[in-house]
Amino acid sequence: MSKRNQINKPSGKPAPAKRPVSTPAASSKQALASYGWIGLVAAALGGLLYANTIGHQYCLDDYSIIVDNWVVKGGLKNIGTIFSTEYRFGAWNSPGSLYRPLTLTMMAVEYGLAPDKPWLGHFLNVIFYALTGGMLWLTLRRMLADYTPLLPALATLLFMAHPVHTEVVANIKSRDEIVALLLSITALYAIFKYFDHKNILWLVSAVLLYGLSLFTKESVITFLAIFPLSIWFFTNKSIGENLKVSALFLAPAAIYLLVRHRVLEAQAYPEAYSILDNFMVGAKNSSEKPASAFMMCGRYLWTLIFPHPLVSDLGYPQMKPVGFGDWRAILGFLAYVGMGIWAVLNLSKKHFLSYAILFYLAAFSLFSNVIMTIGTSYGERLLYGPSLGFALALAWILLRISNVDFKSRDLSGGGKATLALSAGALILVLYSFKTISRNPDWYDSYSLYKSDIVKSPDCAKLNYHIALEEAKQGLDEDAGTVTNRAMVDQAIGHYSKAIELYPQYHDAFGSRGLAYFRLQEYDKAFTDYQTALKHRPNDARVLSNMGYIYFMRRQIPQAEEVYRKAIAADPRFIDARRNLGAVLAMRKEFDAAIEQWKEGLKYEPENPTLNFYIGSAYKDSGRPDLAQPWLDKAYQLDPSLKK
Repeated sequence: MSKRNQINKPSGKPAPAKRPVSTPAASSKQALASYGWIGLVAAALGGLLYANTIGHQYCLDDYSIIVDNWVVKGGLKNIGTIFSTEYRFGAWNSPGSLYRPLTLTMMAVEYGLAPDKPWLGHFLNVIFYALTGGMLWLTLRRMLADYTPLLPALATLLFMAHPVHTEVVANIKSRDEIVALLLSITALYAIFKYFDHKNILWLVSAVLLYGLSLFTKESVITFLAIFPLSIWFFTNKSIGENLKVSALFLAPAAIYLLVRHRVLEAQAYPEAYSILDNFMVGAKNSSEKPASAFMMCGRYLWTLIFPHPLVSDLGYPQMKPVGFGDWRAILGFLAYVGMGIWAVLNLSKKHFLSYAILFYLAAFSLFSNVIMTIGTSYGERLLYGPSLGFALALAWILLRISNVDFKSRDLSGGGKATLALSAGALILVLYSFKTISRNPDWYDSYSLYKSDIVKSPDCAKLNYHIALEEAKQGLDEDAGTVTNRAMVDQAIGHYSKAIELYPQYHDAFGSRGLAYFRLQEYDKAFTDYQTALKHRPNDARVLSNMGYIYFMRRQIPQAEEVYRKAIAADPRFIDARRNLGAVLAMRKEFDAAIEQWKEGLKYEPENPTLNFYIGSAYKDSGRPDLAQPWLDKAYQLDPSLKK
């Protein structure tokens, strides 16, 4: 038991016993209520910092989760598919390792309410983030009831203003991060309320909230360690009672893991990570992988300490595998092992900084690539939850430097808070400026990649993605025409840079081929398509694009062959089905063509072109009575089809 939890020894006159940490006295309850305005300030700060994102467009991962995801765009009628398939099932026909059905359900509801209107998603991100500020204050204020309210106040405000959160709040997809943490800290609050009132409903609520958080994002599994840590540090509960309460959270975790396992094992084969996703995949020996992981752990920690510059990707070969001879790997290893050892040695003393460090290490553990290899080597969104541990540590350090009385029951900190408040205010101003100035970079994918390519110029994936956006700027894809030749040439330049950085980059070859095709440089396009297929023979999009060149060259059998290969590789690829149907219709095989188009409608029922083709095929085959309903729907969806 720590010194601050011990009972005073008898003296010349009776001394009142100190209250148990887990049960706030009446004065503490009054203090909790009297400082409620701090929670409102934290919520307002979160809202104001990100208000300039509400008018933003879709960006980055929003496409695979919303824009290009037929499951999400289908709304709640696809709820069964959402809960029975991998996270990105509706965007691409390849296996994955993520399962976040509640996140996708939220996106499906929002898309149903406001199709292709990203403002709603951005607005809700800001609202949930603001709610996190209010809830975080309530949780920390209750959990740290034995400390000066300056500690939870500073920690909450520093967390809310930290610029590393821009990737989370400004990207609709990262709702999973926001809501998962919000639910988890609310569960933590409910645990302490249970200790206050011994009302089982609080404990049941905590377990249910935690279960929901797991189905929002799996990474909150780390709260299985954070819950007992929090009880140990901030209550006087015995280890036995702590474990009894903490063990209850194993139930929702087990349910989630079982459901997740059932869903993911149904996939044809496990997900394989590319060196472009995580450069550590390219480690040449058993020591390079952990060395590279610790190097990046150090980079993450530095980003928390000094969040500039912020960048969305630091992939291969901007970052390459290193051994323990690299100073960055050594420094990262010493920093994390040193923090861990110090925190464990001070665990029995219930040192506050020990809690902050262990919170950070636990929350960050799954993203470190030390324990297991994940699908990315760097992503600032992964610091969202762990940054709470950093904010707690920073708040404590500021107060300690100022010699603040940690037992003070008001915001004066025993009259010694001037230095801490001044330093905290300065940091908040700098954080806020950085956050507000970074947000515009996240307006859309083009603005993000344009900003970040100068910070990570040798990242092959970043070069590829900015090329995609530049091509969009120079093309009218609906019409298939070039609107800005200079932008298309610029895109080809970045595709070529990506290929130079990673010569096996099949996506870059395929997309550069499409750019050449739009420029009517068909031989160059065909060569790029062939090279792309050499590196990935079953690339459905490249096969379909190659089929179009065969079609233009009047090589109809070859066109049909590659279209069928494309559909075999990705049965949900609508473009390939549309084109195969067109080839079949040319040969008067109308029923076979209609079958292909109807298959496409399973994934995109509101596609006007497919409806129009089906109606036209029925009409051309002498069945006008069957044709009219399809044509009417096509005209309703796109009046320009009516000629």
